[in-house]
Amino acid sequence: MSDTADVQLPVRVVELLCSRICHDLVSPVAAISNGVELLGEMGAEGLEDALGLLGHSARQSSVRLQLFRLCYGAGGSEALISGKMVYEAFLNFIESDKVKMEWDLLNDVPDEDLNPGFFKVLINLMIFARECVIRDGVISVKKSGQSMIVSASGTTITVREGMAEALRQELPIDALTPKTVHAYVTGTFAKYFNCPLTVEHGENALSITMTYTPADKVDMPAEEQPAA
Repeated sequence: MSDTADVQLPVRVVELLCSRICHDLVSPVAAISNGVELLGEMGAEGLEDALGLLGHSARQSSVRLQLFRLCYGAGGSEALISGKMVYEAFLNFIESDKVKMEWDLLNDVPDEDLNPGFFKVLINLMIFARECVIRDGVISVKKSGQSMIVSASGTTITVREGMAEALRQELPIDALTPKTVHAYVTGTFAKYFNCPLTVEHGENALSITMTYTPADKVDMPAEEQPAA
């Protein structure tokens, strides 16, 4: 593990991250409220529509909360987190998109014991890649030696201004926005959990390589967490 003094999250970053999470939850939570109002106004006549809206919105809220727990919460770096949990959380997150995922869990997950932050960094990289897919596309996850490669391909793949710099921790804190804070936090976790990143992007293509160290090769006290 790297020196925790080097990977503190400034207050500004925490504020932006909270703003981003709240923004992503406002829509489905508000839709639940709308469904309740519709049910109250229309009674039995609006039952089917109201229940449909409530069910969809409740699922969207649950899916996003589960994803945020893995991405940003302490739960994401627990030793019991598995590739299957990350796979299912991300698949649920993109279920309404025109984006697909390619990840062979049998062959593209390391066999070694992994440090607890491995899957936290990985799912954050998958979210980063998803944000670069503007229309339809594919997010793929593959293992290569002691590296995981997360890539995005599709009709329009765009790494928006500041995202790559934020991921590499090269963007000044006062230049961060709710749109780039996820990339910055992802880079912070990668540094903290000893998972160096290499980013390559061009026209309609993105590839991020995350190098990892097996748990028995690195000293990682389980009780420590990056400050937030």
